[in-house]
Amino acid sequence: MFGVPLVLAWISGAAGCTEDTALEPRPGFPGDSCTKTDDCAVPLRCIANVCVVPGGSGDGGVVEPDGGFGPGPGPSAEDGPWSQCDECLEGACGQVEKACGPECRGIEACIETLCANLSATGSPDESACFVYCQERFAGGKDQHIAVVNCAQEVKCSPPCAFYPQDYDLCRTFMNNGDCTGYMKACEADARCSTYRDCVKFCGTIADCTACDDSADAVEGRKLLEAYEQCVAGECLTESWIP
Repeated sequence: MFGVPLVLAWISGAAGCTEDTALEPRPGFPGDSCTKTDDCAVPLRCIANVCVVPGGSGDGGVVEPDGGFGPGPGPSAEDGPWSQCDECLEGACGQVEKACGPECRGIEACIETLCANLSATGSPDESACFVYCQERFAGGKDQHIAVVNCAQEVKCSPPCAFYPQDYDLCRTFMNNGDCTGYMKACEADARCSTYRDCVKFCGTIADCTACDDSADAVEGRKLLEAYEQCVAGECLTESWIP
């Protein structure tokens, strides 16, 4: 996504045994710091040392656009490579791209949604955000890393340009075609717009994960992540070009 190697850290959720004490510390609330899931109130989980509401494929999955929105007038990614860069990447990374299923694309959508501002501002929480997304969609971690590594290692520059040029072109291509409905569904729903504005300016992993702290915000996140999953279906490799 951001032209740098993906952080491959994986936080262990193992909890150590403790002796009973007279005064038990109160369980952590969303956004509180933690070292293990037992530090957080049920059903929260300790991810990247922050108590968060568990998400991922079990929280409703990817939503389909409604309201009559459909594909745009532009060509479909199914019609074949849309640029020389895309053709080179598909030739070199096509197999790992095909192996990248919903959980794999979910990681990318989570990174694009939740971690973008942390990366843009050089936040020290950027790595923790990547780990958070890996843990949300743990089933796609290996496949996602394989795509990232291929994009980083393949010799496709030229015809590819430095990030984010080809990635921006890919997003435009998808916005005009296959992902038009997902994009318009988010734009037309105040819940999605509100959630998008929150994650656009959040400065810490705790602030970013707190953006979906209500039922409306959760629905907004699902709409935005559905759009980002659509984009990732074609542009994931371009998002990790050095």
